[in-house]
Amino acid sequence: MGVSGFIAGRYLFSGKSRSVISWISGIGAAGMAVGTAALIVILSVYNGFDRIIRDNLDASSPDIVVRPTVGKTFDSSADAFAQVAALPGVVSAEGVVEEKVAVRYGDRQSITKVRGIDGAWECSVSSTLASELGIKTFFLEQLTLFFPSKSESFSMANPAASLETVSMRPKEIVSSDESLVIIPITKARELLHIESDVTSFEIYGPKVSVKQVRELLGPDFEVLDRYQQHPAVYKMMRYEKAAIYLILIFVVLIVAFNIFGSLSMLIIDKKDDISTLSSMGASAPVIRRTFWLEGWFVSLLGLVIGLVVGIALVLIQQYTGLIKMPGNYLVSSYPVVLKFTDVLLTAAGVALIGALISSISIKEIKQ
Repeated sequence: MGVSGFIAGRYLFSGKSRSVISWISGIGAAGMAVGTAALIVILSVYNGFDRIIRDNLDASSPDIVVRPTVGKTFDSSADAFAQVAALPGVVSAEGVVEEKVAVRYGDRQSITKVRGIDGAWECSVSSTLASELGIKTFFLEQLTLFFPSKSESFSMANPAASLETVSMRPKEIVSSDESLVIIPITKARELLHIESDVTSFEIYGPKVSVKQVRELLGPDFEVLDRYQQHPAVYKMMRYEKAAIYLILIFVVLIVAFNIFGSLSMLIIDKKDDISTLSSMGASAPVIRRTFWLEGWFVSLLGLVIGLVVGIALVLIQQYTGLIKMPGNYLVSSYPVVLKFTDVLLTAAGVALIGALISSISIKEIKQ
């Protein structure tokens, strides 16, 4: 930076601390610091909630789901599926039967998803469905599932005769935001009138290669990883974070106009210095660079202070849980996750805004 940087530094840390220009510059730096700290803190809180959502999705979803590209059911006893189950990293792999069905408990009715699995030996319901229908476990009241019969034609005189039904007593309530009933796969096949096929094949194992599964099963099946199973949720979370970042950067941009004001006043105040530098042989680009660096130094000062304060606040919350969340939630205090990429994006955005505002300000310099 040479001479321009030296002069800009002297202007920034000059002894005239009582001047209006110095006060305005200080306010500009403070505003940039507050905006930077807010970016770090809010993005970290968002990351915390994002992690909770992802963990809940991961806990309720298999690592890989296989579905047919044509039709709804397929035979999972083929050799290809046995080869998939034997792949390195596979913890478990099983066929599942799923479908939307009508459900009745007492005098309440709803639409839910039935899930038939090999490992189930009793009827389990999600907490969401239990709350909706007032289901209580270990009571004599049975939960009845309804699905249109494939073997009987619909009768207006007796609609119930056109439905397949399965009744079971709920034995367990599982925590889930989804309306769901889990029953043995034999009962699900009986309800849905499926002999031996399944609607999906689920693979558990975080290190299983999606590419290998696709190669073994061929083009007749679609192989979905965790992201592809919930594309709308993951896209929404990414777009929300981008929107939060842009809104806060816009706030920082508005605050940065304090720097524009202070730099404009400094240029007016230093007209004699500009004339002196010109007479000493300083070119117009050197003079403009000097005041550009002055404005940028103010923004960088606010950036550094904001980063230190923001990171410190996030780490305090992360390790102490100082600020509690109101109400009853999965966590007692606001979750935070500090990401290095967020720090880099914040630093880059604030530094770029400072450079932009300084570039606009120096256009007033006329040699």
